[in-house]
Amino acid sequence: MHNKRDSIRKRPGERIAICDANSGQTLGYLANISMDGLMLVGSISTAPGTLFQLQMPLTTPVNGTNNIEFGVESLWCQRVKETCSYWTGFQIIDISDSASKTIEALISSWH
Repeated sequence: MHNKRDSIRKRPGERIAICDANSGQTLGYLANISMDGLMLVGSISTAPGTLFQLQMPLTTPVNGTNNIEFGVESLWCQRVKETCSYWTGFQIIDISDSASKTIEALISSWH
């Protein structure tokens, strides 16, 4: 199977909740992230094509910030067998230069 991703995804070094910036609702927890997209695991099913403005709060500041905000589009959602959880893949579609640099610094710090 051919991998269409342009950049390598990294798993977080800690548990990071990802929230909908508009509602404050936690959509799930970060499973992996790259400069182009991310995957969450959570209890919410998301239809492909759904747009979100996400917040990623950080327990330790990176580049002087405790929170990263960016826009995404849901590409796919799959239920985890025999559970009430879902894997959801998102493409980052709107991000500031400073947020992009913060994500880059964050993922480079993870092994």
